[in-house]
Amino acid sequence: MNRLLAYRSIEGLSQTELAKLLALSPAMVGHLESGRRTFAGDLRVLGYAPERLSLPDMSEPLHRQRASTSVTSRKRAQELLRLGGEVFGELRRQTERAPTTTIERFASPSDLGDVEDASVDARAMLDHEPDGPIKNLTAAIERAGVCLIPIAGLEGIDGISSWVDGVPVIGLNPNVPGDRFRLSLGHELGHLLLHRRKSDLTEGEANRFAGALLFPREQFEEAMPPRPQIKDFVGLKSAWGVSVAALVYRAHELEIIDDQRYRSLQIQMSSRWQRNEPGRFNPVFGELFRRLVDVNGGVDSVARDLGVNRKHLRDLTSWSHLRAT
Repeated sequence: MNRLLAYRSIEGLSQTELAKLLALSPAMVGHLESGRRTFAGDLRVLGYAPERLSLPDMSEPLHRQRASTSVTSRKRAQELLRLGGEVFGELRRQTERAPTTTIERFASPSDLGDVEDASVDARAMLDHEPDGPIKNLTAAIERAGVCLIPIAGLEGIDGISSWVDGVPVIGLNPNVPGDRFRLSLGHELGHLLLHRRKSDLTEGEANRFAGALLFPREQFEEAMPPRPQIKDFVGLKSAWGVSVAALVYRAHELEIIDDQRYRSLQIQMSSRWQRNEPGRFNPVFGELFRRLVDVNGGVDSVARDLGVNRKHLRDLTSWSHLRAT
């Protein structure tokens, strides 16, 4: 795979449309993308320098996926993630006092107890106490050298993550409530630390990791009354920044509530709130990538100096203009 296919994936173009931009036949574009032919044209037509034809290696992108996730959305998210890690890594190397990566992959968990333990170790990696709410998870993860980028408008994708040439990268949907954003961020951190490829267990383990990271088991159990009501979970949401739905789910997975009580609480949430829980708060977006771009002259200057598409770089560093109005 090379930059031609990556560009087409980000832009959502067909081979015919890309062929018109390059003044080539669709068949030739297919040969070039597959590597059967060597590209001898000018990548600057696509906003990239000629030396950007090759792409950096990346681990298998893992993400929270729903049935509505299209192949087009998945490919676009993957290539934005790759480009984000590529540029972030280069900027970090040339910027004094830029955060280094302090997170490391764990051994694959053998059971859910390992996942709970990993969340404790992850808090230490994030330079946080083993208990208490993580008030600003976004800032803590960025201090650990993780690149955060916005991934907006992609049906079915709230978060996606990968290691790109040694750079941990997380892409997040900015158009969601703050509690959902935090949970997706914790979920993707779990993927980065625990998983190398997707399996039947990875999503469940990442969910468990996110819940344990945001609300450690011992404190969660201490906070639960004998028969928790909806109001109890609402109160915990404001203190811990975790949605009521996620808190109810965690109470069930820790066997604090049984199946019958779990279903009852779900029915109550659905009938009372429909789609919007009480206690809504805004997500805390990433700032590190944008700051690295700013200290190196801004989007136009960095795009020119590194030879990357200016629009693509702007989309990777600006969260606000992507938010739905």
